[in-house]
Amino acid sequence: MIAATEKELVDALVAAGDAGVLGYRYATTDTFPDQFEEYLAANRNLRTPAAWATFLGLVEGEDDGDDLGFRARARFAIVFAAGNKRNEQDARHGDGAQPGSYQLLVDGIRVLSRSMLADELGLLEPVRIRSARPIARTEAMKKQGLSMQALELELVIPIGVFAEEPFALETLHVDWDIPAFGNVHDPASGPLPAANPDAEDLIELGDPAP
Repeated sequence: MIAATEKELVDALVAAGDAGVLGYRYATTDTFPDQFEEYLAANRNLRTPAAWATFLGLVEGEDDGDDLGFRARARFAIVFAAGNKRNEQDARHGDGAQPGSYQLLVDGIRVLSRSMLADELGLLEPVRIRSARPIARTEAMKKQGLSMQALELELVIPIGVFAEEPFALETLHVDWDIPAFGNVHDPASGPLPAANPDAEDLIELGDPAP
């Protein structure tokens, strides 16, 4: 759930760029590296614009006793990076050809605020923007002409529960589509089961013999 949410956050930015909404495309996206200075040292010519997602933690939540389980208010962050070797101001403001970190931040808010992301995540509320702040430039950032901004987000995600009891399989009903007859599986009518299958099995499972 957490890893999938990180991925969906950056995927939303990539999709906006690919659709022409932003006027630029992201060159680097990933989960935020644990040791960022080492990451920059290993990537001396970082391709920008760049965005990384990271999980910040759970701040609160509630459990109503249903199948959704614990509803967690989770905090995530997107870190944006723009690069410009001319000077630090162009890295922040952009130079007309490449977006600056301010534009990446604002566009990220526009894309993600009020989004429900992918249906598979099952978010219970739209994405909320909590805060934004610049990241102090380190020597490694200065060497690559990077300007970076961090955007903090809040999402409400269902954690779910484990089944309290194993599923009891008592009856198994199978419809068969036999190719020689072929009167069951019509793509227009949808998948099995069918109203008039070629053959069918109904298996009732009882207690195993002693």
